[in-house]
Amino acid sequence: MLQKLVQSVPLLLLLTVVSMAQDRGELGPSFRERSIQLEPLIIESAKRYGIDPRILRALCFVESRFRVDAVSPKGARGPMQFMPETAARYGLRNPNDPREAIDAAARYLHDLLARFGGRVDLALAGYNAGEGAVESFLTGRPLVLRTGKIINPRGLVTGGIPPYSETQTYVRAIMGSLVVTRATARRASPPPPDQRVVKARDFTLDATGDSDLLAIKKRSAVNSSFIEIP
Repeated sequence: MLQKLVQSVPLLLLLTVVSMAQDRGELGPSFRERSIQLEPLIIESAKRYGIDPRILRALCFVESRFRVDAVSPKGARGPMQFMPETAARYGLRNPNDPREAIDAAARYLHDLLARFGGRVDLALAGYNAGEGAVESFLTGRPLVLRTGKIINPRGLVTGGIPPYSETQTYVRAIMGSLVVTRATARRASPPPPDQRVVKARDFTLDATGDSDLLAIKKRSAVNSSFIEIP
């Protein structure tokens, strides 16, 4: 666990530094200002659907760096990068409206967690690659899409995380950031000495390294739901 935490710190710091560095040359609110503006909405929606706000916050950061006007090469829009089909399924009329988008994302994440037995890593994989793909690689049953495309035609069983480098890096990046934020919170607010501490279930995957981050940036322009980070 300690090794994973140590590996996660450079990634989280690098993601934040890249975001802040790019902001220096852009107009509009800074990275910090954007995160502060969206924080009350993240807390409110996370509470409404009973999910950990740290997960929703990390999701928003990785998807758009808290940009309400973000648009991906594939057409995903808003701070939570909703594709039109998913937005319609959750009644999201304007993906660029931060209150609507964050609330829909919290509801979607709640549904994904329920579907995958509380597994945060599988819920994140579902958010990125689609829950059908996660189910397919969890069970080994190929999935035929309406377009005729077949997901997992060889019937692979990977434990649920699709063997897509983008999705694997996406999950590792967010899970790694959660390790850091949880450790920071524990240091900032130690429990009273007389209280028994119950260890939370750990869904952390191996943390990603700098090479994974560079791979994200190269792929984002062509096949990712991430917005591009030059």
